[in-house]
Amino acid sequence: MKVLHLAGNLEDAGGILSVLRHLQSATKDQGWQHSVYVNRCYVETRQPVLDYRTSRFVCSEMASHWGIFWRAALALIEVRRLLAREPFDIIHAHSRCGFLIAWGLAARSNRRVLFTNHDYARRVRMYQRAAAHPNFCTVFLTPNMARHYALTEQPPKISVISACFSDQYLLEPMSDAAAASGRGASLRLVGAGSLLRWKKWDLLVRALQRLDPSERERIEVSIWGPVVRTDPDSLKYEAELRQLLRSEGLGERILLRGATRSMSEAMRQADWFVLPSTNEPCSVALMEALALGLPALVSASGGNVDIVRDGETGCFFEPGDADDLANKLRSILNWRPKLWSPERIRESVRERSASVVGQKYDELYRRLVRM
Repeated sequence: MKVLHLAGNLEDAGGILSVLRHLQSATKDQGWQHSVYVNRCYVETRQPVLDYRTSRFVCSEMASHWGIFWRAALALIEVRRLLAREPFDIIHAHSRCGFLIAWGLAARSNRRVLFTNHDYARRVRMYQRAAAHPNFCTVFLTPNMARHYALTEQPPKISVISACFSDQYLLEPMSDAAAASGRGASLRLVGAGSLLRWKKWDLLVRALQRLDPSERERIEVSIWGPVVRTDPDSLKYEAELRQLLRSEGLGERILLRGATRSMSEAMRQADWFVLPSTNEPCSVALMEALALGLPALVSASGGNVDIVRDGETGCFFEPGDADDLANKLRSILNWRPKLWSPERIRESVRERSASVVGQKYDELYRRLVRM
Protein backbone atom coordinates (compact mmCIF):
# COMPACT_ATOMS: atom_id res chain seq x y z
CA MET A 1 0.00 0.00 0.00
CA LYS A 2 1.22 3.48 -0.89
CA VAL A 3 0.48 6.58 1.17
CA LEU A 4 1.05 10.16 -0.02
CA HIS A 5 1.38 12.56 2.91
CA LEU A 6 0.52 16.16 1.99
CA ALA A 7 2.86 18.08 4.32
CA GLY A 8 4.21 20.96 2.22
CA ASN A 9 7.28 21.73 4.34
CA LEU A 10 9.88 24.24 3.22
CA GLU A 11 12.49 23.02 5.70
CA ASP A 12 13.27 19.97 7.81
CA ALA A 13 12.34 21.33 11.25
CA GLY A 14 10.75 18.32 12.97
CA GLY A 15 7.09 18.55 13.96
CA ILE A 16 4.90 16.68 11.50
CA LEU A 17 7.96 15.29 9.71
CA SER A 18 9.21 13.77 12.97
CA VAL A 19 5.88 11.99 13.40
CA LEU A 20 6.02 10.71 9.80
CA ARG A 21 9.54 9.40 10.36
CA HIS A 22 8.36 7.54 13.45
CA LEU A 23 5.38 6.11 11.56
CA GLN A 24 7.59 5.05 8.65
CA SER A 25 9.91 3.18 11.00
CA ALA A 26 7.04 1.57 12.90
CA THR A 27 5.12 0.37 9.82
CA LYS A 28 8.00 -0.68 7.54
CA ASP A 29 7.17 -4.36 8.13
CA GLN A 30 3.48 -3.88 7.34
CA GLY A 31 3.92 -3.23 3.62
CA TRP A 32 3.21 0.49 3.62
CA GLN A 33 5.24 2.90 1.48
CA HIS A 34 5.13 6.44 2.89
CA SER A 35 5.88 9.32 0.48
CA VAL A 36 5.87 12.95 1.62
CA TYR A 37 4.77 15.89 -0.55
CA VAL A 38 7.00 18.92 0.14
CA ASN A 39 8.05 22.16 -1.52
CA ARG A 40 10.82 21.76 -4.09
CA CYS A 41 13.03 24.11 -2.00
CA TYR A 42 13.00 21.62 0.87
CA VAL A 43 16.35 20.19 2.00
CA GLU A 44 16.45 17.11 4.20
CA THR A 45 18.69 17.43 7.27
CA ARG A 46 17.40 14.70 9.60
CA GLN A 47 17.30 10.94 9.76
CA PRO A 48 15.90 8.54 8.81
CA VAL A 49 15.52 9.52 5.16
CA LEU A 50 11.98 9.95 3.84
CA ASP A 51 10.69 9.38 0.31
CA TYR A 52 9.62 12.69 -1.24
CA ARG A 53 7.51 14.13 -4.03
CA THR A 54 7.99 17.85 -4.67
CA SER A 55 5.88 20.81 -5.75
CA ARG A 56 6.55 24.36 -6.92
CA PHE A 57 3.66 25.81 -4.97
CA VAL A 58 2.86 23.70 -1.91
CA CYS A 59 3.65 25.05 1.56
CA SER A 60 2.70 24.06 5.08
CA GLU A 61 1.72 27.36 6.69
CA MET A 62 1.51 31.04 5.71
CA ALA A 63 0.49 34.19 7.59
CA SER A 64 -1.69 35.25 4.65
CA HIS A 65 -4.93 33.29 4.35
CA TRP A 66 -5.32 34.29 0.69
CA GLY A 67 -1.71 33.33 0.06
CA ILE A 68 -2.15 29.83 1.41
CA PHE A 69 -5.46 29.47 -0.49
CA TRP A 70 -3.86 30.28 -3.86
CA ARG A 71 -0.82 28.11 -3.17
CA ALA A 72 -3.15 25.23 -2.30
CA ALA A 73 -5.17 25.79 -5.49
CA LEU A 74 -2.05 25.65 -7.65
CA ALA A 75 -0.62 22.71 -5.70
CA LEU A 76 -3.93 20.87 -6.20
CA ILE A 77 -3.34 20.96 -9.96
CA GLU A 78 0.15 19.53 -9.40
CA VAL A 79 -1.15 16.79 -7.10
CA ARG A 80 -3.77 15.71 -9.62
CA ARG A 81 -1.06 15.45 -12.28
CA LEU A 82 1.08 13.42 -9.89
CA LEU A 83 -1.81 11.04 -9.16
CA ALA A 84 -2.40 10.57 -12.89
CA ARG A 85 1.24 9.40 -13.24
CA GLU A 86 1.63 7.52 -9.98
CA PRO A 87 -1.23 5.87 -8.11
CA PHE A 88 -1.48 6.07 -4.32
CA ASP A 89 -3.87 4.07 -2.14
CA ILE A 90 -4.17 6.73 0.59
CA ILE A 91 -3.97 10.53 0.40
CA HIS A 92 -3.14 11.71 3.92
CA ALA A 93 -3.01 15.49 4.51
CA HIS A 94 -1.44 17.16 7.54
CA SER A 95 -0.79 20.91 7.21
CA ARG A 96 -3.23 23.78 6.57
CA CYS A 97 -2.22 23.83 2.91
CA GLY A 98 -2.53 20.04 2.79
CA PHE A 99 -6.01 20.34 4.29
CA LEU A 100 -7.15 22.61 1.43
CA ILE A 101 -5.59 20.33 -1.19
CA ALA A 102 -7.27 17.27 0.33
CA TRP A 103 -10.64 19.02 0.49
CA GLY A 104 -10.27 19.97 -3.15
CA LEU A 105 -9.46 16.37 -4.09
CA ALA A 106 -12.46 15.09 -2.15
CA ALA A 107 -14.80 17.58 -3.82
CA ARG A 108 -13.49 17.63 -7.39
CA SER A 109 -12.16 14.14 -8.03
CA ASN A 110 -14.62 12.16 -5.91
CA ARG A 111 -11.66 10.60 -4.12
CA ARG A 112 -11.67 9.65 -0.42
CA VAL A 113 -8.97 11.51 1.55
CA LEU A 114 -7.71 11.55 5.12
CA PHE A 115 -6.71 14.65 7.08
CA THR A 116 -4.93 14.66 10.44
CA ASN A 117 -5.59 17.97 12.14
CA HIS A 118 -2.53 19.32 13.96
CA ASP A 119 -3.95 22.70 15.05
CA TYR A 120 -6.47 24.42 17.28
CA ALA A 121 -7.77 26.63 14.48
CA ARG A 122 -10.20 29.51 14.91
CA ARG A 123 -12.17 28.74 11.75
CA VAL A 124 -13.99 25.84 13.33
CA ARG A 125 -16.93 25.85 10.91
CA MET A 126 -14.63 25.41 7.90
CA TYR A 127 -13.18 22.22 9.37
CA GLN A 128 -16.65 21.02 10.34
CA ARG A 129 -17.84 21.51 6.76
CA ALA A 130 -14.88 19.56 5.40
CA ALA A 131 -15.44 16.77 7.92
CA ALA A 132 -19.06 16.51 6.79
CA HIS A 133 -18.08 15.82 3.17
CA PRO A 134 -18.68 12.12 2.39
CA ASN A 135 -15.18 11.66 0.93
CA PHE A 136 -13.34 13.50 3.71
CA CYS A 137 -12.13 11.63 6.82
CA THR A 138 -10.64 13.47 9.80
CA VAL A 139 -8.23 12.45 12.55
CA PHE A 140 -7.81 14.51 15.73
CA LEU A 141 -4.74 14.07 17.92
CA THR A 142 -6.52 14.07 21.28
CA PRO A 143 -10.08 14.06 22.62
CA ASN A 144 -9.68 17.72 23.64
CA MET A 145 -8.97 18.66 20.03
CA ALA A 146 -12.15 16.88 18.90
CA ARG A 147 -14.07 18.85 21.53
CA HIS A 148 -12.55 22.09 20.22
CA TYR A 149 -14.10 21.36 16.81
CA ALA A 150 -17.34 20.09 18.39
CA LEU A 151 -17.04 16.77 16.56
CA THR A 152 -17.58 13.28 17.95
CA GLU A 153 -15.38 10.29 17.23
CA GLN A 154 -17.05 8.06 14.62
CA PRO A 155 -14.36 5.92 12.94
CA PRO A 156 -13.41 5.84 10.15
CA LYS A 157 -15.09 9.16 9.34
CA ILE A 158 -13.81 10.92 12.47
CA SER A 159 -11.06 9.31 14.57
CA VAL A 160 -8.82 10.25 17.48
CA ILE A 161 -5.23 9.04 17.00
CA SER A 162 -2.32 10.56 18.87
CA ALA A 163 0.88 11.93 17.41
CA CYS A 164 3.73 9.61 18.34
CA PHE A 165 7.29 9.37 19.56
CA SER A 166 9.97 6.83 18.68
CA ASP A 167 9.78 3.50 20.51
CA GLN A 168 13.48 3.94 21.23
CA TYR A 169 12.58 6.32 24.06
CA LEU A 170 10.91 3.44 25.89
CA LEU A 171 14.16 1.47 25.73
CA GLU A 172 16.56 4.20 26.79
CA PRO A 173 17.66 4.74 30.40
CA MET A 174 15.32 7.00 32.29
CA SER A 175 16.39 10.26 33.87
CA ASP A 176 18.02 9.60 37.21
CA ALA A 177 18.07 13.28 38.21
CA ALA A 178 16.46 13.97 41.55
CA ALA A 179 13.92 16.71 40.91
CA ALA A 180 14.24 19.49 43.52
CA SER A 181 14.01 17.30 46.56
CA GLY A 182 13.74 19.99 49.19
CA ARG A 183 14.53 23.52 50.21
CA GLY A 184 17.93 24.61 48.96
CA ALA A 185 17.91 22.18 46.02
CA SER A 186 18.33 23.42 42.45
CA LEU A 187 15.82 22.87 39.67
CA ARG A 188 16.90 22.09 36.13
CA LEU A 189 14.20 22.52 33.50
CA VAL A 190 14.38 21.55 29.84
CA GLY A 191 12.19 22.77 27.00
CA ALA A 192 12.22 21.67 23.38
CA GLY A 193 10.81 23.37 20.31
CA SER A 194 11.54 25.89 17.60
CA LEU A 195 11.91 29.55 18.53
CA LEU A 196 8.46 30.57 17.41
CA ARG A 197 6.33 33.25 19.05
CA TRP A 198 3.38 30.94 19.72
CA LYS A 199 5.69 28.68 21.75
CA LYS A 200 5.74 31.47 24.38
CA TRP A 201 9.30 30.95 25.62
CA ASP A 202 9.15 34.56 26.84
CA LEU A 203 6.53 33.44 29.40
CA LEU A 204 9.34 31.65 31.24
CA VAL A 205 11.27 34.94 31.43
CA ARG A 206 8.25 36.74 32.88
CA ALA A 207 7.66 33.93 35.36
CA LEU A 208 11.25 34.03 36.64
CA GLN A 209 10.94 37.82 36.99
CA ARG A 210 8.21 37.21 39.57
CA LEU A 211 10.35 34.96 41.76
CA ASP A 212 12.56 36.17 44.57
CA PRO A 213 16.25 36.48 43.63
CA SER A 214 17.11 33.57 45.94
CA GLU A 215 14.56 31.39 44.08
CA ARG A 216 15.73 32.45 40.61
CA GLU A 217 19.31 31.49 41.48
CA ARG A 218 18.19 27.91 42.05
CA ILE A 219 16.61 27.54 38.58
CA GLU A 220 18.25 26.83 35.23
CA VAL A 221 16.22 26.44 32.03
CA SER A 222 17.70 24.95 28.85
CA ILE A 223 15.66 25.56 25.70
CA TRP A 224 16.64 23.30 22.82
CA GLY A 225 15.31 24.23 19.41
CA PRO A 226 16.27 25.95 16.17
CA VAL A 227 15.28 29.26 14.65
CA VAL A 228 12.97 28.65 11.67
CA ARG A 229 15.00 30.32 8.93
CA THR A 230 12.09 30.41 6.49
CA ASP A 231 9.95 32.34 9.00
CA PRO A 232 11.05 36.00 9.35
CA ASP A 233 9.11 36.33 12.60
CA SER A 234 11.09 33.44 14.11
CA LEU A 235 14.32 35.40 13.51
CA LYS A 236 12.71 38.50 14.99
CA TYR A 237 11.41 36.57 18.00
CA GLU A 238 14.84 35.10 18.72
CA ALA A 239 16.37 38.60 18.75
CA GLU A 240 13.59 39.88 21.04
CA LEU A 241 14.02 36.91 23.39
CA ARG A 242 17.78 37.38 23.66
CA GLN A 243 17.32 41.10 24.28
CA LEU A 244 14.75 40.36 26.99
CA LEU A 245 17.12 37.94 28.70
CA ARG A 246 19.92 40.52 28.65
CA SER A 247 17.73 43.36 29.94
CA GLU A 248 16.39 41.23 32.81
CA GLY A 249 19.77 39.73 33.68
CA LEU A 250 18.48 36.20 33.12
CA GLY A 251 20.97 35.08 30.49
CA GLU A 252 22.53 32.62 32.94
CA ARG A 253 19.18 31.28 34.13
CA ILE A 254 17.49 30.70 30.74
CA LEU A 255 19.81 29.32 28.06
CA LEU A 256 18.92 29.17 24.35
CA ARG A 257 20.86 26.06 23.38
CA GLY A 258 19.90 25.82 19.70
CA ALA A 259 19.26 22.56 17.83
CA THR A 260 20.42 19.17 19.07
CA ARG A 261 20.65 15.70 17.55
CA SER A 262 20.43 14.06 20.98
CA MET A 263 17.28 15.31 22.64
CA SER A 264 17.08 12.31 24.93
CA GLU A 265 20.50 13.07 26.38
CA ALA A 266 19.55 16.73 26.88
CA MET A 267 16.37 15.70 28.69
CA ARG A 268 18.18 13.29 30.98
CA GLN A 269 20.22 16.21 32.30
CA ALA A 270 17.05 17.88 33.60
CA ASP A 271 14.68 17.43 36.53
CA TRP A 272 11.49 18.61 34.81
CA PHE A 273 10.27 19.23 31.28
CA VAL A 274 8.55 22.58 30.64
CA LEU A 275 6.19 23.59 27.83
CA PRO A 276 4.92 27.20 28.09
CA SER A 277 2.82 27.32 24.89
CA THR A 278 -0.98 27.54 24.86
CA ASN A 279 -3.03 24.98 22.91
CA GLU A 280 -0.03 22.88 21.92
CA PRO A 281 -1.76 20.24 19.76
CA CYS A 282 0.13 17.09 20.79
CA SER A 283 3.77 17.78 21.60
CA VAL A 284 6.17 15.02 20.55
CA ALA A 285 8.85 16.48 22.84
CA LEU A 286 6.43 16.32 25.79
CA MET A 287 5.71 12.65 25.15
CA GLU A 288 9.44 11.93 24.77
CA ALA A 289 10.15 13.58 28.12
CA LEU A 290 7.44 11.55 29.87
CA ALA A 291 8.79 8.39 28.21
CA LEU A 292 12.12 9.14 29.91
CA GLY A 293 10.35 9.44 33.26
CA LEU A 294 10.55 13.23 33.47
CA PRO A 295 7.57 15.05 35.03
CA ALA A 296 6.20 17.93 32.95
CA LEU A 297 5.14 21.49 33.75
CA VAL A 298 2.65 22.51 31.06
CA SER A 299 -0.26 24.86 30.45
CA ALA A 300 -3.72 23.43 31.09
CA SER A 301 -4.70 23.61 27.43
CA GLY A 302 -4.61 21.81 24.10
CA GLY A 303 -3.36 18.26 23.97
CA ASN A 304 -1.56 18.69 27.30
CA VAL A 305 -4.76 17.99 29.23
CA ASP A 306 -4.99 14.54 27.60
CA ILE A 307 -1.27 13.68 27.89
CA VAL A 308 -0.30 14.95 31.36
CA ARG A 309 -2.06 13.91 34.56
CA ASP A 310 -2.04 16.90 36.88
CA GLY A 311 -0.42 16.05 40.20
CA GLU A 312 0.63 12.59 38.96
CA THR A 313 2.87 12.88 35.87
CA GLY A 314 3.31 16.65 36.08
CA CYS A 315 1.66 19.96 36.92
CA PHE A 316 -0.60 22.38 35.06
CA PHE A 317 -0.43 26.17 35.10
CA GLU A 318 -3.03 28.56 33.74
CA PRO A 319 -2.41 29.22 30.02
CA GLY A 320 -0.43 32.40 29.41
CA ASP A 321 -0.36 33.27 33.13
CA ALA A 322 3.17 34.18 34.24
CA ASP A 323 2.05 34.58 37.86
CA ASP A 324 0.62 31.07 38.04
CA LEU A 325 3.67 29.64 36.27
CA ALA A 326 5.89 31.35 38.85
CA ASN A 327 3.78 29.90 41.66
CA LYS A 328 4.13 26.40 40.19
CA LEU A 329 7.90 26.83 39.89
CA ARG A 330 8.03 27.93 43.54
CA SER A 331 5.97 24.91 44.54
CA ILE A 332 8.29 22.55 42.65
CA LEU A 333 11.34 24.19 44.25
CA ASN A 334 9.86 23.37 47.62
CA TRP A 335 8.84 19.91 46.36
CA ARG A 336 5.17 20.09 47.14
CA PRO A 337 3.82 17.94 44.25
CA LYS A 338 3.87 14.23 45.04
CA LEU A 339 4.18 12.59 41.66
CA TRP A 340 4.29 9.09 40.25
CA SER A 341 7.58 7.23 39.97
CA PRO A 342 9.58 7.65 36.74
CA GLU A 343 8.55 4.11 35.73
CA ARG A 344 4.83 4.94 36.03
CA ILE A 345 5.35 8.25 34.22
CA ARG A 346 6.90 6.30 31.33
CA GLU A 347 3.99 3.86 31.23
CA SER A 348 1.50 6.75 31.00
CA VAL A 349 2.58 7.46 27.39
CA ARG A 350 3.35 3.97 26.10
CA GLU A 351 0.11 3.98 24.09
CA ARG A 352 1.43 7.03 22.20
CA SER A 353 4.57 5.25 20.97
CA ALA A 354 5.10 4.87 17.22
CA SER A 355 4.40 1.13 17.19
CA VAL A 356 1.01 1.56 18.86
CA VAL A 357 0.01 4.63 16.84
CA GLY A 358 1.30 2.99 13.65
CA GLN A 359 -1.00 0.03 14.27
CA LYS A 360 -3.96 2.37 14.68
CA TYR A 361 -3.18 4.10 11.39
CA ASP A 362 -2.65 0.74 9.71
CA GLU A 363 -6.16 -0.31 10.77
CA LEU A 364 -7.62 3.01 9.61
CA TYR A 365 -5.82 2.90 6.25
CA ARG A 366 -7.08 -0.62 5.59
CA ARG A 367 -10.66 0.39 6.40
CA LEU A 368 -10.42 3.34 4.00
CA VAL A 369 -9.01 1.17 1.21
CA ARG A 370 -11.92 -1.24 1.61
CA MET A 371 -14.56 1.52 1.57
